[in-house]
Amino acid sequence: SSGINAEYGVASPNFTNRWAMIAPAFLTHLCIGAPYAWSAMSGPLTRGSGFVCSAADDWTMTSATAPMSILFAFHGMSAALAGKWQMKVGTRATISAAALSFGGGFLLSAVGVATHNIGLVYLGYGVLGGIGLGLSYTPPIQTLIDWFPDKKGLAGGLAIMGFGSGALLFAPTANILLEKFSRLPTYLGTAVDTVTENGRLYTEIGGKMMEVVYA
Repeated sequence: SSGINAEYGVASPNFTNRWAMIAPAFLTHLCIGAPYAWSAMSGPLTRGSGFVCSAADDWTMTSATAPMSILFAFHGMSAALAGKWQMKVGTRATISAAALSFGGGFLLSAVGVATHNIGLVYLGYGVLGGIGLGLSYTPPIQTLIDWFPDKKGLAGGLAIMGFGSGALLFAPTANILLEKFSRLPTYLGTAVDTVTENGRLYTEIGGKMMEVVYA
């Protein structure tokens, strides 16, 4: 049946291929396993202005790695607090809410990166992403266990395998995108006259003072 409410979460009597339920459960966990690839992005985030090495206004490594810690903290809290609500509204409504929270959190964190606002990254990737992760972690596992009462261990393992495989897909993808869209700075040579202002290095290029870094 179509819909997202709990009463629509029952398969049609004509549906008998329980193995077809593995794919959506695995893919859901594969998507929410994306945070395991955060380490591929935290390093470049500390060189947003400096590119080669961190500039004065770049985020520290501690700041850049904190979103993943916040995400997993809210993952646990949301999974624990939303358990009864998930049972009440059903799997489809839960996954729909999780998709909005998880996807919206990623979009908000992208705005934070683009505007160099670490608070938006914490709120988007950490808080909203963590809530989405917590909401979407249990339902696919429980659904497969319900479909495979005689193979509960296999069913749960297949779903969790997707979660653990997230880094295998998203880490290489992040590296490819970073390589494609990153813009390296212009090398000015070894003899450059610089001035320091507010902790930043500047040199004159084309009649304008431009920030530079030593590398």
